[in-house]
Amino acid sequence: VPANQTIILQICYICAMNFFDDVDNDLYIGLYLCTKGQCETIVNDKPCVITEGMAFIKSPLIHIKEFRESADFKFVTIFKDEIETLAPIAETNFDIGQDILQQNKFYCKCTPEEQTLFLFIINSLDKHKNNLSSIKKPSKLQEVTMRLIALTEQSALLEYTRIFLQQQDSEHKGNEKERNILVKFIFLLFKNYKCHREVRYYADLLNFSPNHFTRIIKKASKRTPSEWIAIITIIQAKKLLRQNNTTIKEVAHELSFPEQFTFRKYFKQHTGISPKEYKMRHT
Repeated sequence: VPANQTIILQICYICAMNFFDDVDNDLYIGLYLCTKGQCETIVNDKPCVITEGMAFIKSPLIHIKEFRESADFKFVTIFKDEIETLAPIAETNFDIGQDILQQNKFYCKCTPEEQTLFLFIINSLDKHKNNLSSIKKPSKLQEVTMRLIALTEQSALLEYTRIFLQQQDSEHKGNEKERNILVKFIFLLFKNYKCHREVRYYADLLNFSPNHFTRIIKKASKRTPSEWIAIITIIQAKKLLRQNNTTIKEVAHELSFPEQFTFRKYFKQHTGISPKEYKMRHT
C-alpha cells in the first residue's frame, strides 16, 4: 500500500468495527481489507486463512466460529451497511448478487493498485458520511448525500466482485442449487419480512412445499427459514428500539404486528426480555 495512504489506514483501523465480535453482523453486508498479518478462521465449517492484501466479505451466509490472529493482524472496514444496500445490484443482475454472497470463497487477493482503489473508496465514504452528519434537517442535500453513500458502497461491492470473478475457479460446487435458493430467500426475506413472517409465504414464492423448503434452507445455511425470519425481525426491532425518539407502539406498527402486546410477546420469546427492558438498557 502506498505510503501516502498510511493515515487513512490508521484512522480506518481504529474506527473499524470488530469483524469477528459484532453480534449483529449476520444482517449486514461488510467489505474489508486485510492490511497486515494474517488470521486463521473456520468459515462455514471450513478452514480459511486471511492474509495481507485480501479483500473479504461478511454477509448473512458467512458464519465464523473461531479465529486466531497473528500479533500484527490488521484490517480496515471498506464499508459495513444493511443488506438492502446490495439489493439494487442483485435485482438488476441476480448472478452478481449471488457471487457477492458466495459462501464457499468469500475473499480475493488484491493487487497494490486494487488496494489503493479500496482505500480511496474508504476516504470518499468518510467524506460523504461527515457531510451527512453536518446536515441537521431533512433536505434534498441530505437525500443526495445518502444516495452518494449507497452508490459508493455498491461500487465497492462491484469492484470486489470483478476481482473475485477473475480469480474464481471453474470447479463444480455440489451445493450450488441449494445455495442459489438460499440467496433468493435471503433477498425475498429482507424485502418482505415486515409483512410476511410465515415460512409458507416464501416457500410458495420459490415453488416449494414448506417442508421441502425448510430442508433446503437448513442444509444450505444450518438455519431453518423460521430461524432466519425471527433473527432478521428481532435485529431490526432492536435497531428501532435503540432510537431515542421511537416508542414500543411505533416499533410494533413499523414491523406490522397487529398490536403492541403481540410484538411484546414475540420479542420476549426470542430474546428473553421485554421490548421495554431492552429499550431501557440501550437508550
